[in-house]
Amino acid sequence: MKLKTLAVSLILASGLGLAGATQAEGKIYVGAKVGLADADISGASSDYSHVVGVYGGYIMLGKNGHYAADLKGGSLAIEGEVLMTLLKGDAGAGKWDMNSLGVFGAYRHPFTDTFYVKGKAGLVRYDVDSTAGTADSGTSLAIGAGAGWKVGPGNLEVELTSYEGNVLLITGGFHMNF
Repeated sequence: MKLKTLAVSLILASGLGLAGATQAEGKIYVGAKVGLADADISGASSDYSHVVGVYGGYIMLGKNGHYAADLKGGSLAIEGEVLMTLLKGDAGAGKWDMNSLGVFGAYRHPFTDTFYVKGKAGLVRYDVDSTAGTADSGTSLAIGAGAGWKVGPGNLEVELTSYEGNVLLITGGFHMNF
């Protein structure tokens, strides 16, 4: 009896998920990014930390958005990202690394069918640790700007993002819409 109830529940949940995905077709995007981070911590040299992460979002307003709105051809999405250190940077006598979790409003405006610019603003929780004993962490405002190109089945993006001047990121990412 429990197996039959479980099977029926899974079938119903799959149907609801499929209906939601059909309604949101093209509005959801998921991707990965890599980049360089420069943190303003005492003792850190100009050596960057290499970061890797995932990001994704949901297009809320504008072209292909959940809600129709005249954003002059652009779109506004709610975007989230998680970044972590792949290779640590030099911090004087030791090494430093960074992890972050961010939520943004991201606006993309197309110039051609394949090229667009991107601006984003939001909140980020980040932790910078150093083996030399210095550390920095906090929740801060973050702003960023970038550009993107439609390449094959997805989009290639490059961005420059700042966490209130404490952390500067240069990233490149690739995402696909679903």
